[in-house]
This record gives sequence, structure tokens and C-alpha cells, in this order.
Amino acid sequence: MAGAPGGAGARPLLTLTLLGTEQPYALLDGRRIPLTLRHAEILALFALNPRGLNGDRLSRHLYGDEGSPVTVRAEIHRLRGQLGDLVRAKPYRLSCAVDADFLTVRRLLDEGDAVSAARLYGGELLPRSDAPAIRAERDELAVRTRRHLLDRGGAGALWAYAQTDPGRADPEVLERLRAVLPAGDPRLAAVASRSARLLDGDA
Repeated sequence: MAGAPGGAGARPLLTLTLLGTEQPYALLDGRRIPLTLRHAEILALFALNPRGLNGDRLSRHLYGDEGSPVTVRAEIHRLRGQLGDLVRAKPYRLSCAVDADFLTVRRLLDEGDAVSAARLYGGELLPRSDAPAIRAERDELAVRTRRHLLDRGGAGALWAYAQTDPGRADPEVLERLRAVLPAGDPRLAAVASRSARLLDGDA
């Protein structure tokens, strides 16, 4: 896996899909690679730390104080079985270009592009993960996305967010949608129905 199919010397591209999914996966130059939760967590941490992490830091990010660099080495060995020498050591890192959905949402929020951020934000980052660093990133991104949309998002952005798991049962988001959708918009009926179910406790 030393180079991409696109030409000699081109860096491979690893694309990570980790938002709002129970089955995270990667694309390596277009080839789909299913990921275990632990491997998805490691790749997310590599995406957040492109300069790399030593064994102690990676262990703390994944397991907290209960972790061990020995456990990390075993997981890295298994991850290399899928990605080969794209996974480097000393420090642990990736030697390819990385495109991650959660980092793109973060960038879009920084740029003020609420509509694109809402459409890409399919849900929380690795919702089943208990890794301390992933939980922190997940919570920060969720709060930023929601706050940005409530403060600045128009009807299109709010509607897109309302289709995600967090937005679907968010009464403040639904109330904001009722305020910004124009009269006669067919989406108003869906918003009203969902709000009523929330009030009845059936959401």
C-alpha cells in the first residue's frame, strides 16, 4: 500500500465515516474497509493528532487510567493487518492523507456554513464509544453543532439537523423550526406531529 492508484508518488487517501453510525468504516482510495469500534477510535485519534501519539498518550486517550501501552500495541498490530504500513510507529500515526467526516463538520462550523455542516452531521461521533478522548470530542462537536444551528441556522439547516438522532427528539430545535418555516410549508405538519409525540412521551 505504498502509493495510491492515481499515480506514482501520490499519497493514499483514507476517508473516515464515523458520525452517527453503529458500523463505522473507512475508504482507502475508494476501497471500503469495515472497522471495529476500537480501530475506528484509533483512526479518529490519528485524524485529530496528525503528528502522532506515543503509546502512553494513545492508551490514556482510549482507556483512561486503566489503559496500557501493551494493549495499544496489540490493537495497532491488528490495525496494520488492514492498513499495512500506512500505520507508523514512534510515534503512532498515519502516513497517508486523511479525510474524516467529523473534522469536515468542525471546519464547516468554523467557516459559518451551517447548511453543509448540518447535512454532513449524520449524528454523534462514534456513539457507542466510551474512550475518554472520543467522548470529549463527541460532546464538544455535538454542542457546537446544535448551538450553531439554533443561533444561525435557517430552515434548511435546521431541517437537516432534525433528521439526525440528536435533532429528531430535540424540542428546542423543533420549536425553532416552527418559527422559521414559512406558512404552508409541508414540513410544518411533520414538525408539529413530532412535537406532539415528544409532549406525549412517545418520541
